[in-house]
Amino acid sequence: MIGFYLLGRLSDLARQEVISLARRRGERCRVVSDRFLIVHSNDVSFYSRVAYTRVFGPVWFSTRRISDVGKLARSSGLQEYLIRNGPYAVRSNTSSVVPRIGWHFDGSVDLRHPKTLVYVVYAGGRYHFLAPAREIRAKDFSSRDTKNRPFHHPTSLNARDARLLVNISGVLPGERFLDPFAGAGGILMEAAAVGAEAYGVDIVEDMVLGASMNLAHYGYSATILRGDARDIPWKGFDAIATDVPYGRSSKVLTGDLRSLYRDAFDSMYSVLKRRRFCVVVADRDVSPLLEGAGFYVERVSNWYVHSKLTRRVHVCQK
Repeated sequence: MIGFYLLGRLSDLARQEVISLARRRGERCRVVSDRFLIVHSNDVSFYSRVAYTRVFGPVWFSTRRISDVGKLARSSGLQEYLIRNGPYAVRSNTSSVVPRIGWHFDGSVDLRHPKTLVYVVYAGGRYHFLAPAREIRAKDFSSRDTKNRPFHHPTSLNARDARLLVNISGVLPGERFLDPFAGAGGILMEAAAVGAEAYGVDIVEDMVLGASMNLAHYGYSATILRGDARDIPWKGFDAIATDVPYGRSSKVLTGDLRSLYRDAFDSMYSVLKRRRFCVVVADRDVSPLLEGAGFYVERVSNWYVHSKLTRRVHVCQK
């Protein structure tokens, strides 16, 4: 089993990210608390793609009592693992328990530069022991953030946020992924980064050229064309994720956003495979338009950006 201790920010979407990936792989996911989930899987490598998780790793055991840690560490094999893979460090979302836990383990300790991190998550009334735990940091994505791309645009999502949407779509390596409002290519880059076959269209020629420049700069491959989201030129997609135009960015396209959304959602529905998922970000609830196109809107989550913008993230299934 793999445990995921989520970021506090956007925890609703962070939970959905893990749940969506587990669901696409047919793996059971248990929500222990708002910020801790356990997936019944051994494929740690696959889940290294997560964006809004703070720490994740294999779960060795869980206990309600600190006094049982030594016995459980020996019986589960964690004690032997730490001796063989030391030095180690123990950290926790409840820092006060670290001194009480640490002395139950044998082996060498290095708090600053450990070879193995043991992360103890207190959630649901139990202490869950993850090792080797991996911390997901902002710097893992920052090189691909908007300000660091050769072509950048103020409406483009940063890499970590774009990865979140890609993961919620549930796309798997080798599957076909679409962003019909590709913009500067931020979402396409993250789809390509997780091994998807990425496709995108944008009606603005400068955006298509800029997205191609960004993809090439980071060594990613995707097919991106100048085109209209209302008439997508391909079919047979396994997943869709997109940040639709709104506010000032929409003025170059149309004076009638409702008509644009309605026609684009019709086109997106027609090119998505049955029972697959589509993630749509807008500045308002567009559920009626998505449902009008035929989608089942599974959930709508709020994404606060600043006082004048709260994004709505719609998770839909065909």
